[in-house]
Amino acid sequence: MSRSRHGGFRPGAGRPAGEPTQRLRVPESQVPAVRAWLDASRAPVALGAPRALSLEPSNIALHAFLNRVPAGIPATLEAAADEAVDLNRHLVIAGHEGSTAMIRVSGWSMIGAGIFDQDEVLVDRALEARQGDIVVALVNGELSIKRLGMLDGQVALLPENPHFRPIVLREDETLDIWGVVTRCLRKLR
Repeated sequence: MSRSRHGGFRPGAGRPAGEPTQRLRVPESQVPAVRAWLDASRAPVALGAPRALSLEPSNIALHAFLNRVPAGIPATLEAAADEAVDLNRHLVIAGHEGSTAMIRVSGWSMIGAGIFDQDEVLVDRALEARQGDIVVALVNGELSIKRLGMLDGQVALLPENPHFRPIVLREDETLDIWGVVTRCLRKLR
């Protein structure tokens, strides 16, 4: 009997030894969508040089109502706006316009932090990342968005979804913090 030459040991591949597996059943019509989601969540992503959010800053003034809108009992809203808001000034830290970029999120590892698949996040490359910040990081050249933290005394990138594992860096791995996430934008329609 001949043994197959396929496969073999690869660092970081597969499940940890002794970890049990579980079968999941999905409707046949949803199999392509589930496979596409799995493929997209594993695909390496690389970023080019950041571009300014806008080459020509917008001069559209949005009306800002400073009244708070309760999410429970309806309230009346004054007819006149209190001020006009420039979204560039509202969303980007003053002086950091050239170092702020917008990135579309792919995947579900940060749902506990309120960041979902297809959300757009503003990332400030001028901020120094601190433990607890949500960061965009390059781990061995692959892009990831996670919370910067420590596990067992080692630098780690922590997901905000219990179905994902933390990324704990080994000595032979590289970590480059690309920037700190400052805002999350979500399209509701």
